[in-house]
Amino acid sequence: MRHSIWEHVPEARPFVTELEAEELELTNGGCSDPGMYSMLSYGFVHPVFRPALEKLVEAVIVRSARLIEVLLGSGRPQVIELVSIRVTDQLLGFPELWERFSSYAGPRMRLEAELRREYYR
Repeated sequence: MRHSIWEHVPEARPFVTELEAEELELTNGGCSDPGMYSMLSYGFVHPVFRPALEKLVEAVIVRSARLIEVLLGSGRPQVIELVSIRVTDQLLGFPELWERFSSYAGPRMRLEAELRREYYR
């Protein structure tokens, strides 16, 4: 998760680093990994992805769409479920966000949104 976010969305790097520092402090230096859910939510979705959609920052939206496609294409059920819970539900729960993002969404995200949309009707 960390590697993919770091590689695809450089705007998230300060937030990722901050999460790792917080985790290191909380564990008295024992661990710097905040976990996948925290990493995706607080290292990407809330500080970078959602604000980019709200402000229509196209370059960040494009990179975010690539990241989401990579995560959905990982073949790892836990990662796909995580994207579904943290990204897809955020987009479909706020229709204006999906409206802004849908034209950038790749084929995996479009399929994911179609499958999850039944919960938002």
